[in-house]
Amino acid sequence: MSEIVGPISIFGIKYDGPIEKGINLPKLVVDVARKSNFKIVDGDIVILTHTVVAKAEGLIFNLNNVKPSPFAEAIARKLDKDPRVLQLILNETKNIVRLERKNLITESKAGIISANAGVDLSNVDGGNSAVIVPRNPDKVAKKYVEEFKKFGLNVAVIITDTLGRPFRLGDVNFAIGSYGITPLRDLRGKKDLFGRVLRIKKIAIIDELAASAELITGSSNEGIIGAIVRGYKYEKSKKGAKSIQRPPERDFFK
Repeated sequence: MSEIVGPISIFGIKYDGPIEKGINLPKLVVDVARKSNFKIVDGDIVILTHTVVAKAEGLIFNLNNVKPSPFAEAIARKLDKDPRVLQLILNETKNIVRLERKNLITESKAGIISANAGVDLSNVDGGNSAVIVPRNPDKVAKKYVEEFKKFGLNVAVIITDTLGRPFRLGDVNFAIGSYGITPLRDLRGKKDLFGRVLRIKKIAIIDELAASAELITGSSNEGIIGAIVRGYKYEKSKKGAKSIQRPPERDFFK
């Protein structure tokens, strides 16, 4: 049978007000939806950018209050970076993976391998402050899922950041935290159209959803703090994004 299937819809959550420490993000999302006559329904997936989550969680730092160490100053000179920013990066770094060609690749204390331990200056306050990634983004996502339940909503939550890829140009949004949705869809043991048994096929569902959400949230001056994905059927799960981080013994490139 031939047919058009779908749809999967993505709705942006636009909010141009201040995001201050302690703000209830799930309540904010619900309020924005109500003012827009948009009804959030069970099974929706709420995707939030790491910057807005960091602000709400109080993970914003005034660079004037950061005192860089001699080590941070030395690396900053090599990378041509602000030493105060470098100090924040080192504070959030578990291991330095690469330091070359003016790039600093780290394993953050959240366990994520990326540039600069996820420390970000964009969309903060014009350049004098920086945000860091929550050290347990899965825990934050779980907290938000529980908060949505107080409004009678059974949704999944994904927290995103952008990631550079080693063998391709351009950044891609990916999931740093999640709750309420299976992070990985394991297709091993299933058969393809021709009856061949799949042996290694696993789909990083939360990363694919995160990447699709950035098509509407953008990464610059859009003022869209997140997205709501509707129409994607998923299995609920208490596992978070950390469960799909590649273990060191299976890392072929580090």
